[in-house]
Amino acid sequence: MVDAGAASAVGLRKSYVPVPLDIFSPGRELEFSLYGRQANKAIVPVCRAGQVLSEDSLQGWRRLGAQVLYVDTAEHRLYQKYANLAYDSILERDDLPVQRKFDLSYRTTVELIRGAVESSTVEEVAGERREKWVDKVVSLICDDAAAVEGMVSMLSHDYYTYTHMVNVSVMVALLAHRLGERDRERLGIITGGGLLHDVGKLRINPDTLNKMGTLTQEEWAELKLHPSLGLDFLHGRPDVRPVELLMVHQHHEKLDGSGYPLGLLGAEISAEAQMTAVIDTYDALTCKRPYRPAMTHDKAMSILVQEAQSKINRDMVRLWREIMERVMVQERQLV
Repeated sequence: MVDAGAASAVGLRKSYVPVPLDIFSPGRELEFSLYGRQANKAIVPVCRAGQVLSEDSLQGWRRLGAQVLYVDTAEHRLYQKYANLAYDSILERDDLPVQRKFDLSYRTTVELIRGAVESSTVEEVAGERREKWVDKVVSLICDDAAAVEGMVSMLSHDYYTYTHMVNVSVMVALLAHRLGERDRERLGIITGGGLLHDVGKLRINPDTLNKMGTLTQEEWAELKLHPSLGLDFLHGRPDVRPVELLMVHQHHEKLDGSGYPLGLLGAEISAEAQMTAVIDTYDALTCKRPYRPAMTHDKAMSILVQEAQSKINRDMVRLWREIMERVMVQERQLV
């Protein structure tokens, strides 16, 4: 049970990271301390490091309406280790609805990719974690694409490289499915390419990536290196397919030849990279940045439609608009 009276409150600090309550299973000893947030904003211990997490404690926080618990940032890597082990069992849980399973899988993947990005560990992005996420996304889309479309609104709109990579992987898979791709292996490759598309940013100066103001010419030139850096990281890996490499290398190319890094024209750009360009642009526009608020769907779509006149694939833009219109209808129905 939640023992708010006996537990000593710890003041809410910026050093606490919210984590989904439903990822935790009772009966396991934790290597990190887990905290809950009370109505008065105070943080209190739920389970100390080295203790076994109890069912009573989890149920107590659920009865209070909690959906997240908290981990100290100093122990965040230990939580990510726990999340990686818990990841495999999420979709097999019978006690969770499909939407909640997707949300947990998404949040867990974001956390795992976050850890890889913050430590600049390409291996952790390109290896087993990618395959686990790809399998889950493809299974969900092939079983019920309409349901996954409805889950797009659950994606985070705070722009970080790691959330953007995961968002693009989901949305580009949906677009590929809407374009008629039904082969699970092909959908998996496209999903994986979406996850990897910005991996080259792991080698870009974080000050450049997170700069609040306008980039200098030198900073912009550095940022434009990320597709080539991503290709360099991945081209020798046997588990990364050629289609994924093209998505990484070509997603900033434009049909009129004005893109980078090679200035390719039209059909020289792979269809999968053209899909990625549409989704990459949409997600970047509709996510909140340090220097501007998130754009509305309508504003972002107006920019995509303008770009589709000569720079990005107009049929893909049209189909993405149709997907998002259905998503927004579902959102209104839930209000």
